[in-house]
Amino acid sequence: MNLIGEEYFHYPHRRKGLDHDRFDRRYLRDLPAGNWPDGQRLKIWVTVHFEHFPMDMPSKPFVAPGGMDRPYPSVWDFSTRDYGNRVGIFRLFRVLDKHGITPTAAMNSAVAERYPHLLSEVVKRGWEIAASGVDMGKLHHGQLDPATETALVREAFGTLRRLSGQAVTGWVSPAHSQSAITPDLVAAEGGRYIADWINDDMPYAFRTQGGTLTQLPQSWDLSDHKILFSQNMPIGDYEWQINAAFDALDAESHERGARVLSLSLSPWIIAQPSRIRALDRLLTRFMAVEGVGSTTGEGLRLSWLAR
Repeated sequence: MNLIGEEYFHYPHRRKGLDHDRFDRRYLRDLPAGNWPDGQRLKIWVTVHFEHFPMDMPSKPFVAPGGMDRPYPSVWDFSTRDYGNRVGIFRLFRVLDKHGITPTAAMNSAVAERYPHLLSEVVKRGWEIAASGVDMGKLHHGQLDPATETALVREAFGTLRRLSGQAVTGWVSPAHSQSAITPDLVAAEGGRYIADWINDDMPYAFRTQGGTLTQLPQSWDLSDHKILFSQNMPIGDYEWQINAAFDALDAESHERGARVLSLSLSPWIIAQPSRIRALDRLLTRFMAVEGVGSTTGEGLRLSWLAR
């Protein structure tokens, strides 16, 4: 007796290379050569993650990277993360100001509410704010009720727009986790780009029920979170890897033009006193190279669409 219905074998999006219709298959080598519209070869996109880790974070369906490892109340875990919002971020402000870099602030809406002075500093500097969910305990995933997720996306965008006065066009999911409908919900709330898919070095068009978003290449492989926290590597190794990535992308940009180096920074990780000078050295080197400049997420999206 066959318990599987015939309809199981008919999948409308099954085709070579993809199993969905969110975006077209594309290879980086096939992109037309040429610099960015402003003439720069290599754009450095810095994203600073403003995160709130609740002390009573759930463990289901998974613990977010950086989430609490100890039973409630884990003061050690909570205060380690909170260091970034109390101390580390001000080191990042100084370093990024020094190099004239305007980054994207991927912000939990709970941070905007709980740390109004941080939001004020971000807005004062003209940093771009992107929505990054409500907090690190409210994740987006396939088991989440659609109505609940709709409310979370709406709350994140609504709170950040109301408190910052910015358009808030970008979305970075907490823990980079999405459900099957997260991009549709982002588009429905007026978002224009997402940055959770890590399958490319360049932007690409991403289809949703509410129109086309731009997927931006925010690197997890080069993030301070992965290298310094998850892999627990020394700061010298982090510095070496970022330098090596810059060298490779710079060489590709000389040959083909238009490349992106994504630097994903967490104030409670990279802005420790033993690490912050490594970031300063990296940016000193990068920003001195002709043809290299910095951008925000929305700036990158607009530059991509104008190519």
